Amino acid sequence: MSLPQITQLKLPETHITQQTKPKNVHKTFLWDFDAGDFVLKDGKLIEVTGLEYLKVWIEKTLRTVKNSLIYQGTGYGSEHHVLIGQNFHPDFSKAEYERMIREALLQNDAITRVDGFSFSHEGSRLVIGFEVSSIYGTLEKAVLI
Repeated sequence: MSLPQITQLKLPETHITQQTKPKNVHKTFLWDFDAGDFVLKDGKLIEVTGLEYLKVWIEKTLRTVKNSLIYQGTGYGSEHHVLIGQNFHPDFSKAEYERMIREALLQNDAITRVDGFSFSHEGSRLVIGFEVSSIYGTLEKAVLI
């Protein structure tokens, strides 16, 4: 029994291409959230990568309302803002905050896990703490609501 002719084809190596998924570049420019502007050094923007990049990206993502006008249809941002001022059962609210924050942050392919949520109060404001694991390491973040 012989193989069908198609299996005996020999293609020159120049016709064979290997498709690889391009790696995402994880970098951004340092942002001063208190001043609401980029941080400059000698008049130039400061580029950050690794954990510093993630700190800026996480903060920007959680401050952005998902599907707000400028980001509509991109999936960027967080939905947790819709819970602010609502009178749901505390357990439901906590579960929804966790889900919404986790969903927003896992959009970034550098982030591998979001867990270790904690809830406390600072005066009348809710503080949500959590741990973010990434390809660059682990960091702890908090959201003040």
